[in-house]
Amino acid sequence: MTKALCGFVGAVRRVCELGTIASFSVLIAVTLLQVLGRLPGFPSLVFTEEVARFALVYLVAFGCGVAALRGELVNVDLFVNLLPPAGRRVAHGLGLLLVILFSLAILRGSWDYMMNGVGERARSFEISMVWVYAAVVVIPAALAFFSAARLFGCRAPQHRPEETA
Repeated sequence: MTKALCGFVGAVRRVCELGTIASFSVLIAVTLLQVLGRLPGFPSLVFTEEVARFALVYLVAFGCGVAALRGELVNVDLFVNLLPPAGRRVAHGLGLLLVILFSLAILRGSWDYMMNGVGERARSFEISMVWVYAAVVVIPAALAFFSAARLFGCRAPQHRPEETA
């Protein structure tokens, strides 16, 4: 059961990682277009500022769940580090449970916020704002999902620092 669950979590994690990479790539590309648009002879594109903002929001939306799974979100562990190992596990479990409960509590409001964008269009290019506001739903959903996965023992592979010769 746990192996199947962790396999599913791994697949969702990979989708979120690809979403993070795509969002970051779009952010880099439109920022480059903004900079180039300041040069003489290069067209200044109107939509780049808005697309950069949307890409940044999606970068956070896709990245926060993966960060939660890896245990890389900001936390204050001064108190937790003073506890014995069993107390640390309990404190981390309680922290994950609180994140799950809070994320689930705001999920309905996030959905309502997204649905308020029905019929609204982005100002500089033709896209429904529902697609932009969907990031507000992805954030608590990803936090709840990946925190629950972590609570049940699924972990993401940690990046190893490159060794210097």
